[in-house]
Amino acid sequence: MTDHEETPPSAPPAVDYERLYRGDEVFPGVAIDRPPWDIGRPQPLLLDFERAGRIVGEVLDVGCGPGDTAIHLAGLGYRVTGLDVAPTAIEQARARAAEHGVSATFDVADAAILDGYDACFDTVVSSALLHCLDPEQRVTHVRALARVLKPGGRLIQFCFLRTDHAVLYAPHPITEQQLRSAFEPPTWSVTTLRTDRLEVARPVGAMSSGFAQNGFEPEFTEAGAMLLPVLVLEAQRI
Repeated sequence: MTDHEETPPSAPPAVDYERLYRGDEVFPGVAIDRPPWDIGRPQPLLLDFERAGRIVGEVLDVGCGPGDTAIHLAGLGYRVTGLDVAPTAIEQARARAAEHGVSATFDVADAAILDGYDACFDTVVSSALLHCLDPEQRVTHVRALARVLKPGGRLIQFCFLRTDHAVLYAPHPITEQQLRSAFEPPTWSVTTLRTDRLEVARPVGAMSSGFAQNGFEPEFTEAGAMLLPVLVLEAQRI
């Protein structure tokens, strides 16, 4: 069995992202006021890619959540579409775009399917999405990404790296080999694959307790954001 085919010994419970964005109980006794990836601004990693000229043309923000990445890019003049499986996340994204006075398209869509967007985009940005998908969903998601990108289009993706403690904050953390196997020729050409850190909100409640019980002590920025290890992928659709 290859690395990308292996499955965890016990599958983590499925997360209902619509309930999460509504602030309802996600698991018995566990409700989250605000998703930890909602930091109210785009990830610094994404800003670096934009400043380097790696984002071009028609842009898809897949798994856009409340829309901060799409809103930032739209404010810079990009034509951006944001898609998310949770209707409440899309409502929040549209409201935030209106508050910022920018124009972006936000719609509900399943990231594992992405019907109706064939060859529409020059760039796809994906932040903290892939590790939310189970192994079967990952396979169909990667196929969908190849379908919605124009030939020569670019994917920029950040997903949580599998580490000793990653299951405390990610349903399906990813290994480097799994990522290389998913994005391979003849469909993809990997330009960049490296580790870095993603900023997320400081843990509270059940997440904070789980970290303490398992001896996990994450790093924090001076501003108080938690830093978690991610795999940074840039790949071209061949």
